[in-house]
Amino acid sequence: MSQWSNKRRKRLLFIIIAVAIAIVSLLAYLVTNKTPTCFDRVQNGSETGVDCGGACQLVCREDVRDIVVWWERPFKVVNGVYNTVAYFENQNLESGIEEIKYEFRLYSYDNILVSEPIVGTTFVEPNKRSAVFEAGISTGDQEAYTAFFKVSSVQKWEKTDQSFAYNLFQISEPQLTNQDIAPKIQVSLKNVSFKGYTDIPVIAVIYNQEDNAIASSQTYIDDIGQDQEAIAYFSWPQPFGETVSRIEIIPRVNPFKNALE
Repeated sequence: MSQWSNKRRKRLLFIIIAVAIAIVSLLAYLVTNKTPTCFDRVQNGSETGVDCGGACQLVCREDVRDIVVWWERPFKVVNGVYNTVAYFENQNLESGIEEIKYEFRLYSYDNILVSEPIVGTTFVEPNKRSAVFEAGISTGDQEAYTAFFKVSSVQKWEKTDQSFAYNLFQISEPQLTNQDIAPKIQVSLKNVSFKGYTDIPVIAVIYNQEDNAIASSQTYIDDIGQDQEAIAYFSWPQPFGETVSRIEIIPRVNPFKNALE
């Protein structure tokens, strides 16, 4: 009986060990051979980086060019009140940023901060020269001479629809009137893309004969369907004080949010 009992115990122990090995092997297989995703913090599948590139929506940082900020400038509206613009370019053909945080600071001629820092968020469309606009910045009794613009968040680049890399609107020649008293601009935008859009900021930048920006304003178009037209209006309470040589109109469409259903 004793020998039979020992054999049974050995056989039972062998079965337990075999089952344990099988379970451990299965768990190891499941861990090491799970389906790759773009959110598992491992470079796998078709990815060219950790959770980026390949089939992932996120674009690897080393595969994109940095945003180029061409200029940032304050524009006096009335005494102690300024509009401010940062004019930038995204040179990446098929990638943009859904949201970045930024900060504006205005300084006097003596490089003294003359307003509270202005913090905001915006998007970056692909393959475009664009602008960030902030209105009505108060400087009290101080004059703003320069502006400083800084992106204050990590730039998370994502793939965008190829159509956003091209002009979405046909823009008419802007009509400038009343410029000796209180300038006004009217311009028509026609949607020549294959989609409709909502909540579209439109920025106007005014240039003098030296091609320096001397004024700016922003308005919004609520919605514009495919092949439809909309009129954008801009106004200023005081004359520009310089001869206008050209007017640049910049409609901005968020490639991640603004398409009509």
